[in-house]
Amino acid sequence: MAERATISSEQLEVVKRLVTLLNEHKVPYQFTGGLAGNIHGSKWPLHDIDLEMPRAHIELVAYLLRQHIVTPLRFYQDDEFQLVMLDLKIDEIEVDINQIEAQQICHKGQWVPHVVDIKKAQLMPFHGLKVSVQPLDQLIAYKTILGRDKDVADLSKLLSL
Repeated sequence: MAERATISSEQLEVVKRLVTLLNEHKVPYQFTGGLAGNIHGSKWPLHDIDLEMPRAHIELVAYLLRQHIVTPLRFYQDDEFQLVMLDLKIDEIEVDINQIEAQQICHKGQWVPHVVDIKKAQLMPFHGLKVSVQPLDQLIAYKTILGRDKDVADLSKLLSL
């Protein structure tokens, strides 16, 4: 199932570079968002690469990838999220990296904590790699809180496979 993902060759190369770097420096991480959905078997078009990691490692990763930083590590808030993140562009591919601590999601007008246990990330095969990915049930729970019903319906189908 993991090989069906909708990902360009350029995006795949960036994923490979990230996984190599993170493994080399023993950084715990998990892919989230559209890429996590793709790894679990969805056919969503991939717009960017989303990663999560502990605060203890994010500054090292920011340093290692400093030449690709578009927006430095900072607190970010929009209508859906409150979190600490940085934005990269690697070979024209957008990469968002956020720390797992202190995330909040807006659910029905209220900010609720989004707790991430990086130890529960799944190691899954993906285009010849072993990648750490947000478990499908956690991805569904996250998309449910955000109210993204279409995403939830698509991901829920994958549970029955």
